[in-house]
Amino acid sequence: MREDEDAEAAVDGDSVDVMLAELRSEWAGLDVSSSEVVARLLRAAQLLEERFTAQLRRAGGMAVANVGDFDVLHALRRSGPPYALTPGQLRRALVVSSAGLTGRFNRLEREGWVERGPSPVDGRSTLVRLTEEGRANVDRVLERHFGLERDVLSVLEPGERASVAHALRKLLMSLEDDDR
Repeated sequence: MREDEDAEAAVDGDSVDVMLAELRSEWAGLDVSSSEVVARLLRAAQLLEERFTAQLRRAGGMAVANVGDFDVLHALRRSGPPYALTPGQLRRALVVSSAGLTGRFNRLEREGWVERGPSPVDGRSTLVRLTEEGRANVDRVLERHFGLERDVLSVLEPGERASVAHALRKLLMSLEDDDR
């Protein structure tokens, strides 16, 4: 890209275009093309988390403190009746540390979303279970959450959404394979 094209992209583009124009200006020989994707993924994730958190805090009823807590509730709800999982199952589903998960459990239990108790199958194991009130509120929150997701993605045509989903699935599968 020529310098005047970089300047134009920075004015007409997004925050990543600005960053890339600055990088190219300072390090003309450095290949920063990977940031056209990676930086946008990271920035989009940050902005999405901010929007999701703002919506969760405005939801009314039982408040969800943050996206991490929402992830726990979402995992429990999609597990099906009796909407209960062990901490180990949740840790694997959410890829979070034990300490981080314990803090979430404490907060969610204190606010009435979940209850913890012994597993009826293995008394040495604990189950984290959605309360009845928690399940009803999760259903309400999930409907609003997926509505926000649809609104956010409405700038993309159906074919673009399918292409993005396909490309991200391919990338995620590669990253998850590297993690194993």
